Amino acid sequence: MRERLLGTWKIWEPALKYRDNRSKFLITVGIINLSIIAPLYFVVNRVMKYRDVTSWDPTFSLDLEIPFLPWTIIFYSTLYFVFYPLPFFVVKNEKIKEVLVLSQSLIIAQLIAVFFFIFLPAEVHLRSQAVNGIELNPSWFGKFYEMLWAVDSPYNSWPSLHVIQAGLITFFTIRWTSGRTSFQISILILWILLSLSILTTKQHFIWDLITAVLLILVVWYVQVKPSLARF
Repeated sequence: MRERLLGTWKIWEPALKYRDNRSKFLITVGIINLSIIAPLYFVVNRVMKYRDVTSWDPTFSLDLEIPFLPWTIIFYSTLYFVFYPLPFFVVKNEKIKEVLVLSQSLIIAQLIAVFFFIFLPAEVHLRSQAVNGIELNPSWFGKFYEMLWAVDSPYNSWPSLHVIQAGLITFFTIRWTSGRTSFQISILILWILLSLSILTTKQHFIWDLITAVLLILVVWYVQVKPSLARF
């Protein structure tokens, strides 16, 4: 089982046909990733909304004191328009197959997170602060929150996949951009801002952030590093 996890999975065979064509390879990998990660997230999210079960409340007192800052949804959204497309722009040709290791780490991390989503669910009741804030101070940011809430129910809370996915992409980006210190620091700072934004947008608890960072470290040292050692 461990050998299969650390090796190249069969699901990437359609992409490997284009190993000599960088763009087609990366686009195919992206499509496969999207076809797995997106449905898995939203199906579980809908199921948990239907179940409407909360097994515990991970709220710290600080969770309630952190202000709702509607404009930080800009940083929250960078997962979609910065981090997801980032590998396409930074991975070098000689490292291109490492994108498969990144992809497998994203899927493994999500499967682990889904276990907690299902068996130890915690509704993000903090969202009510954001709803009240938007109602009291209407702004153009409100439209973004309305779209977000329409597709994302306040479940799938811990560990935060937002932090996990952006974090793993950040780690790989730093690996792929050796010698570009300013760029590496910029991406790291952006990931930190994204991680804090899950709190200021009231999408997550502090506990979700802590457990996300822990899961990144576990996946990196247990799955990613041994897999990279094979290349």
